Amino acid sequence: MAQLEQRNQSLESQVAERTRELSWVNQQLQRQLDENRELAERDALTRIANRYRLEKALQQECERAQRFRQPLSLIAMDLDDFKPINDRFGHARGDAALVRVVDVLRTCLRQQDLLARWGGDEFVIVLPQASLGEALEVAARLRQAMVQVEPVGDCRLTMSYGVVQWKEGEDQHALLARADTALYRAKGNGKNAIAR
Repeated sequence: MAQLEQRNQSLESQVAERTRELSWVNQQLQRQLDENRELAERDALTRIANRYRLEKALQQECERAQRFRQPLSLIAMDLDDFKPINDRFGHARGDAALVRVVDVLRTCLRQQDLLARWGGDEFVIVLPQASLGEALEVAARLRQAMVQVEPVGDCRLTMSYGVVQWKEGEDQHALLARADTALYRAKGNGKNAIAR
């Protein structure tokens, strides 16, 4: 009887040990899954949403705007004359400038707004429940805040902004294309400008 009891305790101990090991493995797997999700949806340099996350969120926001008849606006932005900074001062200084720009842009946004890196020195802001007028005000605040960004050498950092509001029935691709067209108008208007 004593041997049986001892054997039973030994088995319980082994089961408890295996349970702890499995729990640890599950925690490691969850940590890896969270890290992979983070890598899949965040820009490695600036730590803001990447293009994949932007496209996913923009589709959801267009659907929400359609379903609930709520306004939705978008700001497409591009740093003016950024290539010479990388060419003259190197990519490390250019990357540091992008991080500083993102830090400044964040200060002008609401918690529900999504700031994403579209690519290179291009960014997009999704403004749920914001009208065109409100989005234009945000763009004006962003433009003003950019004055705080330290120049790179003798190159002052400015941005151009294309601002649009979602139209009934419009999908995320059409909305983004209109924002991009407005951005090119802003660039054509002498840069450091806002266009709709």
